[in-house]
Amino acid sequence: MEIFRWVFGLLVALVFGGIVTQFYARKVRKIVGDEDPHYRISIPIALGVAENLFFTMGVAFDLSGVMVAMVTWMAAKMAAHWGKNSQENRIKNIGTVRFMVLMGTMISLLFSMIGGLICAGKLWF
Repeated sequence: MEIFRWVFGLLVALVFGGIVTQFYARKVRKIVGDEDPHYRISIPIALGVAENLFFTMGVAFDLSGVMVAMVTWMAAKMAAHWGKNSQENRIKNIGTVRFMVLMGTMISLLFSMIGGLICAGKLWF
């Protein structure tokens, strides 16, 4: 039963979290008028899977400071102007887009936290 819990937790964190985050990202890009048909989604997905796997394992194994690490990761992404070479630089309301990127990261990390809690058996029925 424990293996099922781990598989389900990782599916929630990596697959379902990725789907919801990409849905959010596409809606935001449509709202701000930055739909690019040549947008390469492979790099954000690869990074998202890596960060979700990292933080899911941290939550699952109850590592101290994992929440601080999540907040620090979000701050580092924002401080580095994550994606500054992307198409969003052509938009005049870049502050709004940056806030939307921050919210997308929070959604992604929320699924990491939920998946990790499922893996640890703390959020299980």
